[in-house]
Amino acid sequence: MVEYINVSAPSVSGAILGSSTQFYAWQPSTWPEAPKSWTPELATTVRRIMDESILNEISNVIDDAKGNLEHRGFVVAIALMCALDAISSYGYGAQSGNQIPTFVQAHFGQEYRPHASALLQLYRHFLVHSWSLPKAAIKPGRDPIVKDNGVLSFGLLHFREALFQATEDFVKKLETNEGLQAMTLQRYRNIKKDAIG
Repeated sequence: MVEYINVSAPSVSGAILGSSTQFYAWQPSTWPEAPKSWTPELATTVRRIMDESILNEISNVIDDAKGNLEHRGFVVAIALMCALDAISSYGYGAQSGNQIPTFVQAHFGQEYRPHASALLQLYRHFLVHSWSLPKAAIKPGRDPIVKDNGVLSFGLLHFREALFQATEDFVKKLETNEGLQAMTLQRYRNIKKDAIG
C-alpha cells in the first residue's frame, strides 16, 4: 500500500474555502464588515491590507532574490505596478489604473511627480498588458527616476521605496482628509461585497 503525504494548504490568495475566522492576507471574504461611516479601525484594517497583503509580499520576493533583481525585474516591476494600482484605488477609485497619476501627484516624492502619466502609460499599461517596456526602462537597483536620451528609467528598489513612502503619506492624509476617507470606505465596501467565501 502506498502512503501519500498530504501537501494541501489553505488558500492564501483567493476566496476562503471552508470555514475560518482568521484574517488571511488579501482575503476580502475574511475582512471585517464595512462600517456605516469612516472609523479609525477601518483605517487600521486598510493599512494592514496594504502592508501585509501587498507591500510586504513584494518585499518578500525581493528578499528571496537576495536583492538581485537582474533576472526577476519584470516579475517585480509588474507586482509593483499592480500594487500601485491597488493602493491608489482606495483613495482615488478603481479606474483601470487611470487613478495612478492623481495618486502619484498627491503622494509620491517630487522626483516622480513630473512622470505621473508616464508611470501609468509606459509602465503600468505596458508591463501588465504586454510584459514589455518598449518605450521605457527599468534597472535592478536603487537608481533614481531619470529621463536620458528620451527614455525614462528607474531602479526597482528605488521605486519600491518611493511606493512605500507614498503609501505612508496616503495613510497619514487618510487620518484627516474626508474625501479620501469616503473613497476608501467605498472601495473597501466594493471589494468586500464582491468577495466569495
